[in-house]
Amino acid sequence: MSVCEQEEAAEMISEWPVIEQEVHVPVKKSSNSVHLTKRKHKVEEENDVQSFKTKRAHTLCTSNFEEPLVKVAVAKWWRRQPEEVKNHYTDNLPCSENSDTVLAGIMRLEITQSFMRSEVTRLKDIIKIIGPSSNVQAALGSFFEKLEDFDPAKHHLEKAVLLNSDNPDSEHKWLLGRVSKQVKVQRDQRSALHSLPSSSNLSMPVYQKVDRVSAEDLTSERFYEEYSSKQRPVIITDLRVTASPMSPQDIKTHAGDCVVTLKHSVQNSCEWARLENKEKITVSDYIDRIEGLDDESQLDRNASPGYLFDWSLPIHCPRLVEKIRIPRYFAGDFLQRTREGSLYRDSWPSLFVAPAGLCSELHVDAFGSNFWMAVFQGSKRWVFFPQSDLPYLYPQYPNSMDPVFEADIRNPNLENQPLLHLTHPSECILSEGEVLFVPAGCPHRVENLTKSVAISANFVDLSNWDNVLEELELNALVDPRSQDLLQQFTSLTFDKKMKFYNSEIPWSEFKS
Repeated sequence: MSVCEQEEAAEMISEWPVIEQEVHVPVKKSSNSVHLTKRKHKVEEENDVQSFKTKRAHTLCTSNFEEPLVKVAVAKWWRRQPEEVKNHYTDNLPCSENSDTVLAGIMRLEITQSFMRSEVTRLKDIIKIIGPSSNVQAALGSFFEKLEDFDPAKHHLEKAVLLNSDNPDSEHKWLLGRVSKQVKVQRDQRSALHSLPSSSNLSMPVYQKVDRVSAEDLTSERFYEEYSSKQRPVIITDLRVTASPMSPQDIKTHAGDCVVTLKHSVQNSCEWARLENKEKITVSDYIDRIEGLDDESQLDRNASPGYLFDWSLPIHCPRLVEKIRIPRYFAGDFLQRTREGSLYRDSWPSLFVAPAGLCSELHVDAFGSNFWMAVFQGSKRWVFFPQSDLPYLYPQYPNSMDPVFEADIRNPNLENQPLLHLTHPSECILSEGEVLFVPAGCPHRVENLTKSVAISANFVDLSNWDNVLEELELNALVDPRSQDLLQQFTSLTFDKKMKFYNSEIPWSEFKS
């Protein structure tokens, strides 16, 4: 059965009219005869309807009937809308070229909410007629999720997985995992609301300062015991990550001809850190562009010069990475103990270049990883929250296991987001020559106070081991490379011993 036939069949099932039609008979017949005749025709009509339902249900069940999940269904429905309808709502949609962000904006429209509610009713009717169906239950759960009714979403996705337990659909299991995260957030939020004071006493907590420690006084063992194992951010000074600072001119010399995809901040984006692709440009042209900008100038969101963000040096420009020395505190990275070509093994360090004013909004680093950053030029303002504060920052999981956050920590509105009162924020200014450690699962926002050049890397060790395995187990459902990395990490032969170093490690030694 084709997709069109499936959609038509589902529509016929949900709209088939069960009507008692009046049967006209000759007046000369007795009243009893008329009654019997009407009853006979009514029974025949009911039998015809039931016969149609039975045949159609049999057809659907034996044809492995499938319903699209909500994103596909809404996209198809929106394409069918008249142009005048779509034009009417243009001003209500995000100014974005990212399909996920635009679709999320469409789903927030009342007209789309009404369509999704009608689809929930239709899917429930299908289940009543054809009986249990893994695919229909999954579709129903996906609609409930986008209607932000997460408990029934989880319920129907659990049914979808159980109905196909012998050969579960990995996408359904992944979707269940993502919705389960949102359900946990909501439950934590409901519980926390009871501990809030009256609205008149709500306020944003005072930001605490991040420790700043010299490398001369911080051994690798002490770093692990006092900071990484306790999930505490720290700034480390007096570290030599390169023999000489990596300047914009160095970058132009070694990577000027490389083409990069710039990022820019998009309001209401569904993407990680609310950053989306802006344009492709050579590194040389981009550096020339931002070198002409004044740090004091105000950036226009709609005319942003763009952000060279998280650009992998080992993959795109190995010549630049050869001069880097990995700080001793992060050199025991478990990712380097995996097979060559494994996921994330060669992803970092990555390069960040930005003008003053550009930000990456509140986000959490991927797959439960720890993170470090070294600044070569300029300064950045960092704001952190401990992992335990995550529910109080109003996270959403629209498309992945990495949340985007509804909380606006620049202009906090505790009337609309009262749980911000319960957070434990800290902040720091990260300046040239300093290295910052960011613990796994720690939501953070970064603002470039001046033009800046920095490198960063994510890493895994015992301090974030459980976080990483938990995230990989979910991602492995839909990503073969995550599955491969998980299998390596959970192998009985994998080396999980912490290794502590007394000095920085040259790149070639780090990769050997």
